[in-house]
Amino acid sequence: MIRHLMIAASAVALTACGQSTTTSTTTDNEVRTPQATAPAVNAMSAADFVQTVANSDAFEIQSSQLANTRAARQEVKDFAAMMVRDHTLTSQQLTALAPQIGLPTPTPQLDATKQAQIASLRGQNGAGFDDAYLDAQVAAHTEAVRLFEDFTANGEPGPLRDWANTTLPKLREHLTHVQGLEDAT
Repeated sequence: MIRHLMIAASAVALTACGQSTTTSTTTDNEVRTPQATAPAVNAMSAADFVQTVANSDAFEIQSSQLANTRAARQEVKDFAAMMVRDHTLTSQQLTALAPQIGLPTPTPQLDATKQAQIASLRGQNGAGFDDAYLDAQVAAHTEAVRLFEDFTANGEPGPLRDWANTTLPKLREHLTHVQGLEDAT
């Protein structure tokens, strides 16, 4: 779900971005060169960010819960336990923060792609599960890091952006950790 939302958000941002050029006054010996101005960036709304994070956390938790009985490698099981713990915490924080900033409590939902990934993981065990799970986690954390980086850079200042900025380093740690696990296979 987060991948689709990130792609959609990127498409909207790219569509909304326009470039204008300006020319500078030159003397007879100077060459005129157009200069591009910085395109406007459309930030994701706070409500969309909250819902996207809730959906992402739901996928992280559900896919990671499967690792307890399906993963072959202990380090994959340990990583999955950390995912359940850390993403449950961020879900709780987000659920508490949303009403404080005037947003409804998010209702996590998995899109068809994420539901299919969960179903696929349920059908695997051992090394096959490890590979599929780690691939899914790398993709999910890459998307989450991009989402949080974008929101911390472009979101409206306030408690939600502060929370995102505080949470981002942990997501980067998760991504680095899971990439290391994936590289070890």
